[in-house]
Amino acid sequence: MPMTRQSRQKRQSRVKRHWEAHLTAQKQSGLSRAEYCRQHQLSYDASTYWQRKLSRPINKETTLVPVAFTPKTMKIPVSAVEATLKVILPDKIAIEVSDNFSQATLTRLLATLEKR
Repeated sequence: MPMTRQSRQKRQSRVKRHWEAHLTAQKQSGLSRAEYCRQHQLSYDASTYWQRKLSRPINKETTLVPVAFTPKTMKIPVSAVEATLKVILPDKIAIEVSDNFSQATLTRLLATLEKR
């Protein structure tokens, strides 16, 4: 049974509160994030993700900018560029992905953007 928008939002809110509580407790504990995660059996990578996500200021004026990554050897007709998925990143970056977009390329693109 697919999740409704409301149930997805409730779950996301629950997960956010979970990580907010752990990140606050970790700071108050004086332990490093790695040690806190070990002691509480949490994913260090997930805690890093949430620490970054929750520490970013929210920019309500973010505008979506279509981004397409097309290898030089590939030509995509304009009608095929219509996005079916939008990934919104901080700093006014949005990636619009069509159904036929390469998963490996998207993974590389996101990894590159995370490192900047």
